[in-house]
Amino acid sequence: DVGWARDTRDSIIYPTNGSLQRAFAEVGLPGGTIHYYKLSYQHQWLRPVIQDFTLMLNGEAGYANGYGGKPLPFFKGFFAGGNTSVRGFKASSLGPKDAIDGNALGGNRRLVGNAEVLFPFPGMKKDKSLRMSLFVDAGSVFGEGDAEGKYSRISFTDMRYSTGLAVSWQSPMGPMKFSIAAPLNSKATDKMERFQFVLGSSF
Repeated sequence: DVGWARDTRDSIIYPTNGSLQRAFAEVGLPGGTIHYYKLSYQHQWLRPVIQDFTLMLNGEAGYANGYGGKPLPFFKGFFAGGNTSVRGFKASSLGPKDAIDGNALGGNRRLVGNAEVLFPFPGMKKDKSLRMSLFVDAGSVFGEGDAEGKYSRISFTDMRYSTGLAVSWQSPMGPMKFSIAAPLNSKATDKMERFQFVLGSSF
């Protein structure tokens, strides 16, 4: 596994300016039992807009495949949905689904985008441990496709979109994020989860 990161944000806890770039490569080496490669890249950008409001844009892309005539192991595929990608949809539920039980199959391509306006928690402007935001999320994973041929190629039509409100708290136990989201283009086969919580880094 090989990783690279460049972080110019003015703060890890309460960033208002700067950017974060991360790249990661994972390879199953020849001679091993699985032959695959997995690449991912993230770019996060923050700028202050007016007074205490900050605009955050986040983009993530990933690609994976097998090599040497071997398929990509299913447990090495990408997943999307949930509080760290597209809020309002159940974690790891987006993309191609099994025709029998409707569970997500994952994919070898992942695309996620987030736009968020961050601002101080009302009445606690000086408290840097609490922060609120309004957001719009978009994303999905793509692979061999489902029975209807969807998700076999990257398509904005097959992506899912949501919007909502989030609260970030730098608690003594670590960073926490709560969100209430409304899916904007959900389908009958999607699994929604309007209230979500995550302990740890959000993006």
